[in-house]
Order: sequence, then C-alpha cells, then structure tokens
Amino acid sequence: MKIKCNFCNGKCIKNGLQSNGNQRYKCCVCKKRQQIEYSYNAYKKDINQEIVLFTREGLGIRSTARILKISATTLLKGIVSIARNITKPIISKGKTYKVDELCTYIRHKKNG
Repeated sequence: MKIKCNFCNGKCIKNGLQSNGNQRYKCCVCKKRQQIEYSYNAYKKDINQEIVLFTREGLGIRSTARILKISATTLLKGIVSIARNITKPIISKGKTYKVDELCTYIRHKKNG
C-alpha cells in the first residue's frame, strides 16, 4: 500500500509507531511525519471545509464545535488559520462595488 504525504504529495515510508499503537509514516521529500487515520476529529482532512460551511450558515462557535466534536479553542484556532490564508481582492479605482457583509473595526482598549 503506497502512502502519499498530506503536505507535499510525496512518497511516505514507515517510521515507527505512535504511543497509541498506530503506524507512523515519514515523507521522503519534506520529512514530515503523519498517520493514516487520526483519532481526534480536528486532524481530519476535510475539517476546514466543514468549518467554513458552518460559519457561512451562521452557526456559533460552541454549536459548530459540538457538531464537529472538537473543542471550541481548537475551532477558534482553525478559523484564525483559515482567515490568514484568504487573499485580499484586487480593488480598482473608478469602479463600483457592492458590499455584502458589514465590515467593522475593533480596536484595543487602552488601560487608564
């Protein structure tokens, strides 16, 4: 059975066992280690797509975490990492644009 790397799609070879007894694999290209199947839901491949879907549908943090069976803290970290990967759109001068979402600015409170 040939295992492909989740990060670079390179070839993986066996590399010992995890503490829970699962086989661990190491990528020959990027040298990262991974498992075929993870016991914790936050490590599943399609979890980010589900987070985006539930966020678009308007679910809250706690209800999304409960449905996905992950902690709320892990969900928040996932949302932040997804948001960092979003590229800003190119806005040209002299064109008209429609805004679908309300954009708010939150600033830090000063002590004193």
